[in-house]
Amino acid sequence: MTEYVARFLIGGVAVSLFAVLGDLLRPKSFAGLFGAAPSVALATLGVALVQHDARYAAVQSRAMIWGSVALLVYSIVVCQLLMRSLECSSGHARRADLLAGPRARAALCGGSGRMIVKVSVSSLKDGRWYEYVVRFVLGGAATVMTGVISSRFGASVGGVFLALPAIFCASATLIQKHEERRKREAGLGGERRGQQAAALDAAGAALGSVGMAAFALAFWLLVERQTLIAFGIALGVWIAMSIAAWWVWRHVRLRRARAGGKSCRCTSNGSA
Repeated sequence: MTEYVARFLIGGVAVSLFAVLGDLLRPKSFAGLFGAAPSVALATLGVALVQHDARYAAVQSRAMIWGSVALLVYSIVVCQLLMRSLECSSGHARRADLLAGPRARAALCGGSGRMIVKVSVSSLKDGRWYEYVVRFVLGGAATVMTGVISSRFGASVGGVFLALPAIFCASATLIQKHEERRKREAGLGGERRGQQAAALDAAGAALGSVGMAAFALAFWLLVERQTLIAFGIALGVWIAMSIAAWWVWRHVRLRRARAGGKSCRCTSNGSA
């Protein structure tokens, strides 16, 4: 019983910390990277090293690579479904326009295409206390479930669940609610803006899952050689790969917008 309480607490804290970091960052697509943060993996692998050994943790992290692929597919499907809904409600508007806010569209349509990552402390005010409790509980429950599966079916099966989207599932819903609430307080309908924010979060989670796979690979290769260093290097690899994937995705969108010859009309013409 003590083991599961420890797993619950460690997992809840890890997921909550990464979720708060995601809340602080803008734009939404970049913040979405933290929806695929290896929070459950960090908690579970740490417990595995204490209870078992480095080889057991290596088996789990190797299986986690396949879980990261599943998370990638899941995030892409969620993003596509949200975008289809937005297209229907917006008269089949272009996805380049829908999958961005006004500032992002200006960046895509303007000269430099720069989109600066910012920290927004004021965004924490949008949260409610019970939302943080939900994240904590989901993180703890996911970590406990992963431990139970590993104990019953083995490390190779339980390792797949190290990539559970504990943060993404909660954050996407909360982000949508926050955007809707903000627009309604301004006297506007917020359903479309809420879906747009959730779609951006899903796109970020898909990109972050690439970093999660890199985290799993790095940890698997290092944990049996340098146990403590493996955590630091793997986490650094996740950050680097996630940011690189986001940067490439953003610039591909920019090139497509420019190549289409409609970049400047997306803000000046209602028919663009």
